[in-house]
Amino acid sequence: MEKTHFYFPTEAEASVFRTLRPDAYVRVIGVGMAEATSMAFAYISAINPRRVVLCGIAGACDDSLQVGQVVVVVNDAVAGLPEAYARKYGAKSVEGLTAVNSLTVNHTGDSLPYLTENQDIPCIEQMEGAGVAAACESLGIDEFYHIRAISNRVGDDRSEWHIDDAVTSLGAVVAQLFKE
Repeated sequence: MEKTHFYFPTEAEASVFRTLRPDAYVRVIGVGMAEATSMAFAYISAINPRRVVLCGIAGACDDSLQVGQVVVVVNDAVAGLPEAYARKYGAKSVEGLTAVNSLTVNHTGDSLPYLTENQDIPCIEQMEGAGVAAACESLGIDEFYHIRAISNRVGDDRSEWHIDDAVTSLGAVVAQLFKE
């Protein structure tokens, strides 16, 4: 039984971490909520880890977060669901990382209509979090962590994204966490 699973949406997002922690159990789970949920469920069901750490890049919804900054998602929700069906998915905090709320989206920029100016903590958007959190919850994983590095501001053209910088920061920070 592996104690900690590290899940990344893409191999590009996992690459730096894999180099720094070749001993870690790392899996690529795919981009988007459906693929990530399905793959996370399959890996968790097969091995039953003690801890799951979802890692990847994200877009910042406000200016208080800097490109390249690594943050920890403590609350996530699916953007666009009617209020009657909306729910929040929690994740554990990590000391030393800025805590953020997140919206799981299907397309970059989908979070913008749902943001309010009265956010108590910064907000990001990404495409896998709520699905992986739901898989962990349904399979009884109590230690779920969701860590992201900021690659862009929501609304930026893709040509303005700083993916390499974000992936480098993400790998360096996560490599120092959850050592067994």
